[in-house]
Amino acid sequence: MKNDIDSILNSMFRDGRLNMRSPRANSAPRDSGGSPEGPLSPAAREAEKALESVQSAQLDMAESLQKSIERMTQEARADMEDLELHLKSDGIEARPANNGGSAQDLDQAFEVARQETLAQVLGQEDFVNRLILTFKRPFVAGSSDDAPLSRAALLGRPGTGRRSAVKAITASLGRQGVLKTPKVMELDLAAYHAPGSEKLFVQDLYAALKSGASALVFSRYEDCHPSVLPMVTALFSTGSVPLPGRYAEQKGLLIEVGTALAPGAVSRLPAGGRYLFLLGDSEARLMGALGSVFVGGLEDRLSTGEFTPDSLARIAGAAGKELCLRAEKQLGFRLTVSSEAAKALAEAYDREQGAAAIQQEAQALYRAMSEEKLRRSLRPPLTAELLAPEGKFIIKYRAENVSGEIMPQSPESMAGQAELEQVKEEMSHIVGLGSVKDYILSLEDNFKMQQLRRERGLKAESPSMHMIFTGNPGTGKTTVARLTARYLKAIGALTGGQLVEVTRADLVGQYVGHTAPLTQKAIQSALGGVLFIDEAYSLYRGRDDSFGLEAIDALVKGMEDHRDRLVVILAGYSREMEEFLTANSGLRSRFPNLIEFPDYTAEELLDITRSIVAGKGYRLDPACDAPLLGYYEAMQLTGDARVNGNGRMARNKVEAAELACARRNMRAAEGERDLELLLPEDFGFEEAKGAGESER
Repeated sequence: MKNDIDSILNSMFRDGRLNMRSPRANSAPRDSGGSPEGPLSPAAREAEKALESVQSAQLDMAESLQKSIERMTQEARADMEDLELHLKSDGIEARPANNGGSAQDLDQAFEVARQETLAQVLGQEDFVNRLILTFKRPFVAGSSDDAPLSRAALLGRPGTGRRSAVKAITASLGRQGVLKTPKVMELDLAAYHAPGSEKLFVQDLYAALKSGASALVFSRYEDCHPSVLPMVTALFSTGSVPLPGRYAEQKGLLIEVGTALAPGAVSRLPAGGRYLFLLGDSEARLMGALGSVFVGGLEDRLSTGEFTPDSLARIAGAAGKELCLRAEKQLGFRLTVSSEAAKALAEAYDREQGAAAIQQEAQALYRAMSEEKLRRSLRPPLTAELLAPEGKFIIKYRAENVSGEIMPQSPESMAGQAELEQVKEEMSHIVGLGSVKDYILSLEDNFKMQQLRRERGLKAESPSMHMIFTGNPGTGKTTVARLTARYLKAIGALTGGQLVEVTRADLVGQYVGHTAPLTQKAIQSALGGVLFIDEAYSLYRGRDDSFGLEAIDALVKGMEDHRDRLVVILAGYSREMEEFLTANSGLRSRFPNLIEFPDYTAEELLDITRSIVAGKGYRLDPACDAPLLGYYEAMQLTGDARVNGNGRMARNKVEAAELACARRNMRAAEGERDLELLLPEDFGFEEAKGAGESER
């Protein structure tokens, strides 16, 4: 028995290792349960069967494990290949930074980056040279792994090349292997303008950090909600953002876990090893919003300069060359640009838009050529010349089947012109208010005058368009405000043109800390358009009305912070509005345009009545004119001027006449009904009934 067990154990192990081969493979063929050494006892036979069962299970387990390892290896290899393809499609190659190169190699790499950037960002050589030093500094002075490589404010007007310079330098250094990737991520802080935007900012920042970008650019901090700004300043000051709750990284996502215990919990988002850039217009404004401590903690504060005429000529030349190449490649036009056209292209520069205005003009020219080829089915050979007599672009072209001229006009300007004509047409149909309409229409001349002064390098100030509409209810204040919003967009003074109507209930909260967010929400919704506050004097109920005063303070601050993107119109009674302007020392100076809406005369009320009647699809019996005129005159003499001198009285009169007309027609015989005519009796003028019937 002992010998049998020893034999079985010996067959299971070879040189101290488990023999995973089947015992059947190691044993000689048996006949009728025998063995080479003779028949086994029943006990040995049972032991052998038990061991064979164990070995078979071990073999199955080993084979399953081997298959799992092979499958996981294949999946990992596929994931890596997919990741590499994804990165390459984004222009990113996963390779380490060349931080260990010699000083000479680094100098050469940064010089290549400088030259490549200067070829793209024209007219800003000093800015580019200083920005190169910002990128180079951590390679010379060294930096810790958990700290940003550099933190800098890039100041200057829009369109002066701040973003383009960062992207060009990062792309060049990434391509040369100095930086890990050539990628730049921008976070527009205006996207976080609403209360409670902290969580959205955290998620977007996490995605930007996970993208592997070498540089992060933060823009439009002026329009960011106050609750998000401290997170931005913390990122620049300490190199990380403290999270507003408990988060955990799960499958590449940042998940809020609340109070639950979770592996991989994070409390901060670090930005170590990246460049951080904040865009702004001036250091003074930056300091006013973020504080002197924040500004003083930046390694660099770089400012773009104004473009010289030579710089603009070079930018226009590059834009013209790009236009010619694109026109030939995409449209088949062999385009030449005259010297006068190149000069006009340079003059398209706008200080508010920067060099982007030149690119937009070139894009409008390309669209015009594309539309002409499509509309007229032009066939090659196609030749064209860009001219600009008296500064107006004309493209003269010749094709196989036709020749002609193109006078480009951007879709935006065409749409704006059409909207402007529509608004003027609607305003001309408003009864009365001649002085009000004249003032609103004069805004176009002032706005265009300031544009011309800027284009010629003269001192120009954006005219204040905040207004106060005073007058009794129903004198057209809201109607004119709506048209004003559309009008300001059509002339280019506003980008949105929407009118947001609010009252005290929309701005003043019910508890401490509620008012400012409400007012800011209203301001944010009106950005690009007009914020219209009806009965604005109700915001001020005396010095003890702390909530109302808080709303006024928030309004004044919002007007200052968004002075180029918001127009505020206050409306109310004349006397009450005068008292309201004393609530805050900054109110009166910010509302230089006081527009009085006079009560309508009796004749104007009659014209309004005719307009309302026509708008409702009715006809006014001429016999109604005299009694209506007498009625309006009498009401204005004997009634409340706040009620009886406005268009609401005319509308109420017409609506009452509609009901009377319906009753009269439903009681009349079928052949005597006129469902469109309003008679004097419908207005309650019984004495004129006979005249009305004769007219009918």
